[in-house]
Amino acid sequence: MSTWNGIGTKYLGFSRRQPDGSHHATEWFVISYMPVVPLRRYRLVVGTTEYTPGAVGGSTSTTAYRVLGRSPVRVLDVLATYLAWWIVGPALVLGPFFLMARAAPDFGRGSGFWSGAIVIGGLVWIVGLPLLLVSRSRRWRDLP
Repeated sequence: MSTWNGIGTKYLGFSRRQPDGSHHATEWFVISYMPVVPLRRYRLVVGTTEYTPGAVGGSTSTTAYRVLGRSPVRVLDVLATYLAWWIVGPALVLGPFFLMARAAPDFGRGSGFWSGAIVIGGLVWIVGLPLLLVSRSRRWRDLP
């Protein structure tokens, strides 16, 4: 399981930790890291994640998984993943920009300070919100 430039396979939809330390997760085919097709569901133990710096400033992360067995793909988990990644996520990220565009149709024609503040705030929102949501989701599911 791996992705290269956002295309490949990825585990999504982790369940809460079971008493034995395992989770259930669905393996997805992804494009631009967005889930496209659910492939299989596994019961697995999540190991450590190692980060390796890249040559041009990027980085690579590798997470170890120990697969304990397969389980049937759950339709509700698939629908919840599609909802989170294709509707709720983009709405949270792009929604404020659409609201600003409707509320301020003359954006950019006034004070440069406020235009800059809105652009910087928007960039912080785009980068910070997904990081915050992923961090909280991992903590809620007891993932490393």
